[in-house]
Amino acid sequence: MGRFKNIAILLVVAIGAFYAGSLAEFQWGGYAPDWTRALLFYTPPKSNVDYRVLDEVFTNIQQHYVKSNPDGVKLTQGAASGMVGGLGDQFSRYLTPDEYRSNQSFLNGQFAGIGASVQQKGDQVLIASVLPGTPAEKAGMKPGDIITAVDGQSTTGWTADDAVNHIRGKAGTQVKVQVNRNGQTLTFDLTRQEINVPSVATHVFDNRVLYIRVFDFGSRTSTEFDQALKANLKGSVTSVLLDLRDNPGGYVDAANDVISEFVSSGTSTILVPRNGKDEVRSVSGNGRAFTSPLVVLVNENSASASEITAGAIKDHGRAKLVGVKTFGKGSVQEDFPLRNGNGDLHLTIAYWLTPNRHSIEKSGITPDKTVTLPSAQDEYAVDHTPNDFSKDLQLAAALAMLES
Repeated sequence: MGRFKNIAILLVVAIGAFYAGSLAEFQWGGYAPDWTRALLFYTPPKSNVDYRVLDEVFTNIQQHYVKSNPDGVKLTQGAASGMVGGLGDQFSRYLTPDEYRSNQSFLNGQFAGIGASVQQKGDQVLIASVLPGTPAEKAGMKPGDIITAVDGQSTTGWTADDAVNHIRGKAGTQVKVQVNRNGQTLTFDLTRQEINVPSVATHVFDNRVLYIRVFDFGSRTSTEFDQALKANLKGSVTSVLLDLRDNPGGYVDAANDVISEFVSSGTSTILVPRNGKDEVRSVSGNGRAFTSPLVVLVNENSASASEITAGAIKDHGRAKLVGVKTFGKGSVQEDFPLRNGNGDLHLTIAYWLTPNRHSIEKSGITPDKTVTLPSAQDEYAVDHTPNDFSKDLQLAAALAMLES
């Protein structure tokens, strides 16, 4: 009787091991005895990943690590993150449940944070912009501040995503951000709050040019962009100045919808997945500004979906680009939420090409007219009141192009 009981227990353990899986979809069933694998119809994945080594590492940590009872969840998350890191792809990453929720909230235009966007320049993470009325603005943070520490943790080696994930959190909680401003160290004690960020903002110049700033390509972009055109592009307002500077990207479909407002027919982008077969995306044929004079502003922080938009508009000869060369992100990522809410795999699933089959991966898009800004603080902030564009040389050049 005892023997059968032991077999039953072993079977339950094997089944549990098989179906548990890790956040990186490790097949724990591979550790079961051969007879158990046969019973469970277990088929190991076709790869050269040695799952036994992973099991051996975990076992040794459990048995010998100086601190007993290590957190199994964190170990699993670390293993998942390490496996994705082994791809050597800076845009593929494992997200913890909190990071995934934060990422989705951002694309939906609502998150808890301090109200400042960040950008990466070399090995530094800088404040790119500060929203009015937010904790960051009230504390005195400014574009160009170099973030050196968050909650006492050095930002050395961090990406912009790392900084965002550390700075964001639950509304009402505290975060301490240390920056370097022109050689001076400043420390800001901030209370996170709910931040509502519009995807699109507008202004009309000289009662003639509709300026549209797209901050990201999120779930609300298509609707907000179409409404902006509908409300403003009428009467004497006949030209459009599309500002994609500092736009990190977002959804391909949102980019397609924006392109469709200006391009009446043809291809918007071409996705090339692992099988090498082109997936051609076409414009909708329904737009409000097919004939409106158009100029597009881009800079070194225009990436991903903003480059898809700029690249398509340029290839179709629909507008001139003004600014500096774009970031150069020619890949597309997809989210694969993991079982039981255990995070998300943000994985590169395709590369993309412009309608004329140009790859911009790591090379970016060179504007038709190159204009640099002496300082990031000179950039026109349409979402600030009062807003001043006297120092924005790129914007001035774009307006002059529309007037000629």
